Amino acid sequence: MIVLFLNPMTGRAEECRAVARAETKEALLRFVESEEVEPYTDGHYHKVFRQGGRLEWFNPPMGDDIFFHELVDVGTQQDWINDAIERWNKMLMEIPEVSE
Repeated sequence: MIVLFLNPMTGRAEECRAVARAETKEALLRFVESEEVEPYTDGHYHKVFRQGGRLEWFNPPMGDDIFFHELVDVGTQQDWINDAIERWNKMLMEIPEVSE
C-alpha cells in the first residue's frame, strides 16, 4: 500500500499528514491530478486543489520529483504482522523467563 503525505495549510503545517492511500503509485498520481485546479486565492490562502475536495486545505507536493518524499510504501498487512511477530519473538529472547 502506498500512502500520500502532504502538509496542511492550517494548524501544524510543518507536519506531513497521511491524506490518501492506494495500492499503486499510479493510482495516487491519478487521484492528485483529479484534484488539481488552476491556482486560486480563497481569502488569504493560495490553493491548487479543488474547493471542497479532500486535498483543498493541503499544500501541493514540492520539488522536481513531486512524490520523492510524499509517497510512502507502508507495505502489506502481512508485512506488519510479520514485523509484530519478529518483535514479539525478540522480546521473548531478551527477557529471562522465571515461571516454574
